[in-house]
Amino acid sequence: MSKNKKANSRKRAAQMAAAKKKKKVIMAVTGLAVVAVAAGGIFWWQQHKSVGDKLDYDPVQYVTIGEYKGVQVSLEVTDEDLQDEIDNIREENATYQQLAGTTQTGQTIRASFEGYVDGQKMDATCGEDYVELGSGDWLDGFEENLTGVQTGDSVVFTVAVPEGTYDDPTIDGKNVEFHATVLYICGEENLPEYSDDFVKSISKKYKTTEEYNNYLREKLHKENEEQKAEYAWSDVLETCEAKKYPKSLLEASKKEVLQGYYDMASVYNCSKEEIFPMFGYTDEAEFTKTDLTPLAKDTAKEYLASEAIAQKEDISYTEEEFEKYVKTQYEDMSDEYDSAKEYEKANKEYLQRQLLLEKVKTWIADHAKYSG
Repeated sequence: MSKNKKANSRKRAAQMAAAKKKKKVIMAVTGLAVVAVAAGGIFWWQQHKSVGDKLDYDPVQYVTIGEYKGVQVSLEVTDEDLQDEIDNIREENATYQQLAGTTQTGQTIRASFEGYVDGQKMDATCGEDYVELGSGDWLDGFEENLTGVQTGDSVVFTVAVPEGTYDDPTIDGKNVEFHATVLYICGEENLPEYSDDFVKSISKKYKTTEEYNNYLREKLHKENEEQKAEYAWSDVLETCEAKKYPKSLLEASKKEVLQGYYDMASVYNCSKEEIFPMFGYTDEAEFTKTDLTPLAKDTAKEYLASEAIAQKEDISYTEEEFEKYVKTQYEDMSDEYDSAKEYEKANKEYLQRQLLLEKVKTWIADHAKYSG
């Protein structure tokens, strides 16, 4: 089965999006050592600290903040946005030349499968899908057992399902016996023409491309509305420039980025050594040499920008807000920590940075001007 194990709540959107342009995924555990820099910054944090700690460097000494009050944010759905959505839908409905032969690693195949636990068929483990052999996207052993199989042949094999994969206790943590058939090997991709007939084939409600385009524009606009706070913050970040970075913050950001990949390894149920090739790197060493520092600087810049704006606009949070935030984040981390207090102790500086960042994002969104 495809690995749908829920990613934990530690948000690492910037790093992972830059690495694979995937959605926001997942956050890191890391501490932040303090650096004594500017008395002005220390004074502000001493006045407004709410959880017993203070920031010991002045963020405005490290980052230049552009326009952030009343930032203009367009929520308009452009023709390019609409075309991108149409292209994605066509890609999702692509068909392939059906080839015969023996399956090999690197090929995409079409397979049907049924899964059984203790002899009982489990509907959630049954289906028909495209499987890229060697991708690591499916349960350990699933792709391997479909490799070296003649098209049209069936195989029976057993794989272990990690906890949290289906959120179903009758399947998670069990051994599932799969009965699978290789239907064909995928050859050349055939994208469907975007036409009225295509619209009718994928929708029961809409009959023409014009009707479907109107629906897509409404859907995309709603998504823009839901993401407007992130858009506003993204626009603000583009006006900010980090002149330098506190050494401790940059090192902490490097640990966050790396932890994001380690978290992905957990999600995909593979080792740390296996995760980096899945993202196009030979190994962790290559990633560290080429992309770790730039991604860490992006992360550190975001923190510095939020801290500088918080300082300028007197944005802070209460101890009660922090406690509530910790409990919320801990809900998705309870399998790794015995208590919320233990989770807080191990991640306090990180959680403080994240909560302040969220408070600043909310402030920016509340003061932004939206159009479209």
